Amino acid sequence: MGMVAPHQRIASAFVVCFGRHGDVTRTAQQRGVCRQWIYREADWVLATLQGAAQRQEIDRLRQRVDELQRQQAQWQQRQARTVVLDRDKQAEFACVGQALGVSLPELHTLLEVLLPGQAASQATLGRWAQAAGRRAAALLEVVDEQTRPLVRQALADEIYVCQAVLMVVEPESLCWVSGRRLDGPLTGPSWEQEFGRLPALEQVARDGGNCLGRGLADVNQRRQAQGLPPVADQLDHFHLLRQGGRLVGRAERAARGAFRKLEAAEAELARRQRQGQSQTGWPSRVRACRAQAERAMDRWGQRQRVWQQVQAAVQPFTAEGELNTRARAQAALAQWLPELPDAEFAAVKRQLQRPQALAYLDEIQRKLASVPVAAEVREAALCQEGLRRRPQLLQAETAQAAALRGVLLACAVVLAQAGEAGRQAVEAVAALLRSSWRASSLVECVNSVLRMQQARHRKLSQGLLDLKRL
Repeated sequence: MGMVAPHQRIASAFVVCFGRHGDVTRTAQQRGVCRQWIYREADWVLATLQGAAQRQEIDRLRQRVDELQRQQAQWQQRQARTVVLDRDKQAEFACVGQALGVSLPELHTLLEVLLPGQAASQATLGRWAQAAGRRAAALLEVVDEQTRPLVRQALADEIYVCQAVLMVVEPESLCWVSGRRLDGPLTGPSWEQEFGRLPALEQVARDGGNCLGRGLADVNQRRQAQGLPPVADQLDHFHLLRQGGRLVGRAERAARGAFRKLEAAEAELARRQRQGQSQTGWPSRVRACRAQAERAMDRWGQRQRVWQQVQAAVQPFTAEGELNTRARAQAALAQWLPELPDAEFAAVKRQLQRPQALAYLDEIQRKLASVPVAAEVREAALCQEGLRRRPQLLQAETAQAAALRGVLLACAVVLAQAGEAGRQAVEAVAALLRSSWRASSLVECVNSVLRMQQARHRKLSQGLLDLKRL
């Protein structure tokens, strides 16, 4: 019994639970304690026998275990999000930052925020980035060996970072195919060598650069000697149409300025009439301003109307929803370009009259002829695509619009009756029209990013270009 509890407490529990009247008082007097002491000892024995304290202790321990498990889960989550900024991670940070255009001083400053006094030096970060550039060049050789034979459409341009950098982008995949920095001056053979790395090349969209044009001409001359089809030389439409739009906008601003001048003269004449002041010379001034404003308005309207026709002439589909051709486009340009003044539009007119401005239309015709379906199925798919791109022709409540809706329905019937050949024709027409590029603005966008990043780097080396391209 002594192992379970002190004998006095057991005796107190016996007296309380099984004693007679007065036994508690006599036991307290014999032990020299109060009656409440006897009752508390009895309660302790009963509580011990019932196991309440043990259960409370077990519950407390279980709560402690649950709390420790929650803390462990939280630490595991934090550990999963934790990045150890060791030497390798700092090197990766420097390489990615340099590829994205962040300068070395900025990279060092950012690392100092994370590792005060322990970050790698700026020179060390630069050496790591240079080493990554050399590794990127080796890896790009393997990647380029697989990707360059797949390039059929290319957008080409050059950018200068002390030396010229030859830039080539594949528009369908947005792949940066080439970013080679020249050691010497830019020449036609430099571009000839660059295009020679693209054996499956079919078309190049470019600006009017002389070296770029000579290089592509040399490539075509060599391909002709080898019995291969030439590479289509497509002049960029984006810059041409934007320049023409600017000139039309200049006429618009002149017209608006003339009308503001007319309104000011009319307001001044009205004020003099109200206040009884001298009106000498003002009526004739108002008439002169009105004549000038009308001439400016006519000039703006005429140039805008003509320029809209010029823009429509170089689109893949005509305003009637028919596929455009070189002959039709040249006829439209010959009709509308003479109405534009040579004093302002000379450069734009000269570029639009070059054969390379409409090369993509020849490519569309060539690709259409190679679609392996019947001619009537191909024409139905082409007609359907043209009307789909000109929905305004179908929406009017006229006999012509109703007839075109009937044509569209007939095309759908022909394609449905053709079955798999009809589906193939629709997909082929959509794909070749999507891949017939006539603007080099995508490579210009890449150039703009490089120019922006060039201002942040002290030197845009070939290794850094390779790192960015990778």
